Amino acid sequence: METILHIAFNQDGSCFCLGTRKGFIVYNASPVQILSQRDFNEGISIVEMLKKTNILALVGEDDLDKKDSDFSSDKLIIWDDSLNKRISELILNSEIINVKIKLDKIIAVTKNNYLYVVEISDLEIKNIFQIYQSLFAVSMDDKILVLAFPYKHSGYVKIKKYNSKINIPSINAHDSNISFLSLSHDGNLLGTSSIRGTLIRIFNTSNGEMIQELRRGAKTSLIHYITFDLNNKFLACSSSSGTIHIFSIYNSIKYLKEKGIIVDNNKNSLNKKENNDSNNNEEIIEQPKNQKSFIGSIINVLKIGISYFESEWSFAQFRLPKTEKEKAIISFSRVENSINVLTKSGNLFKASFEPSSGGECTKISEINLFQLFKENKENE
Repeated sequence: METILHIAFNQDGSCFCLGTRKGFIVYNASPVQILSQRDFNEGISIVEMLKKTNILALVGEDDLDKKDSDFSSDKLIIWDDSLNKRISELILNSEIINVKIKLDKIIAVTKNNYLYVVEISDLEIKNIFQIYQSLFAVSMDDKILVLAFPYKHSGYVKIKKYNSKINIPSINAHDSNISFLSLSHDGNLLGTSSIRGTLIRIFNTSNGEMIQELRRGAKTSLIHYITFDLNNKFLACSSSSGTIHIFSIYNSIKYLKEKGIIVDNNKNSLNKKENNDSNNNEEIIEQPKNQKSFIGSIINVLKIGISYFESEWSFAQFRLPKTEKEKAIISFSRVENSINVLTKSGNLFKASFEPSSGGECTKISEINLFQLFKENKENE
């Protein structure tokens, strides 16, 4: 079986990419089909797609057996797949660990803990930040650039909002190293987890205030991935436990609306007619509610400086097969109340969840991507 080096969804989850020891493959998510496959006979350790375009950001895997490699781990390459060629490249001073691509900028972080903000048009470096750990999060809205990264001390996170002149103080998010960071599409919410993996905390990026705490579980587990859905209703996470947890972020969004940070477009629609029209059969869907937890750390609450609150357990769960031991990433599907789960072993799971009552997700399908690739080759 082909070795997968990298897995990634594009910004809206409509496509996903695999980086392999030979090159890369791009798939459409629904229906699942191969859009592009490039065989360089060289490893691609990072492949990130710009929306649903032909532009990709590539980083190679170092191969000591190849002296004249076109790809390397310190070289950021912008690839135009319609032309089947690189259109620009930038060499950084260390191995590139992660890359995210936006309409006008590329953000890259290196192994020596430097974060680069680069103009996509000419690959000019606009900003360099020295960070505490080599990970980061970026908002994906075309008009907004918000960055979050570990900063100066273990468990601290810095938020940089390019559309604001306010200097947001560093957040003491956790009392141990950060394992994952994720920003909502609009950059208003930041989700964080530590290497303990029991809690996910959600912060207001305008002032660094913690507004919701989600409990993945009671036992330590490494959180591999956190993502917000595009409609600001849900957050999902994957971990080494093999369970995908889905949480409601209704309380966070309610808070942002009350503070006037985001506009409540549905406010008027909530005012129902007083008379009961027999022809109006519209079903009122209850807001999903996370289960409450009384397992909380008063010490942590006092340390962060907020009032006592209860952490919230996930309202829906999807359990991967026990045979799945590799990292999994998640995207909320365009099909309402469903998720796509992509594993580094090369399997794509589709599942749906009940938006009000939650519980166990229903598996829709399980697709082996390399089998699909093989079948596609045989039919050519």
